[in-house]
Amino acid sequence: MATSETDFLITAEQVHFRRDEDDRIVLDYDGSRTQVSRIVAAFPLSDRQKMISVRDAEGVEIGILDHIGRLDPQSRAIVDHELERTYFMPRITDIRDIKEDLKVVDWDVETDKGPRQFQVRGVRRNIRRIGRRRVVVKDVDGNRYEIRDWSALSRDAQMLLEPYLWR
Repeated sequence: MATSETDFLITAEQVHFRRDEDDRIVLDYDGSRTQVSRIVAAFPLSDRQKMISVRDAEGVEIGILDHIGRLDPQSRAIVDHELERTYFMPRITDIRDIKEDLKVVDWDVETDKGPRQFQVRGVRRNIRRIGRRRVVVKDVDGNRYEIRDWSALSRDAQMLLEPYLWR
């Protein structure tokens, strides 16, 4: 395991993730066992398969996992579950209403997980365009919502969203 805070690459073939009797994640690597507190993607919005940061119970990075596709099935299931839990991001399929009042933006949307209502503060920081048509919206509670292609939304939804795309 790392003895300094210097990042290093962990190859998938050399590690095994498992859960202990208290359902905590344990990393077996290079003859040692380390309790894992967080598993996060270095590039969560573009590629969650490569360059996965593995952190210990104190939050110190153990290393960077090269690619989850080469993990054994049990390890892969654990890492996939943690990434899904960390990056759960409902996809907005329709926007029913957006209202702004005193720099707080109230959203009423339909998502692939059902209807949602949420608030956004700090529009420049929390409504991000990614590429030409993708948008990620972060609400006041830290939840993220994705619009994969804003041009595919209904014309009414596009008109509600448009003022927030160019700020």
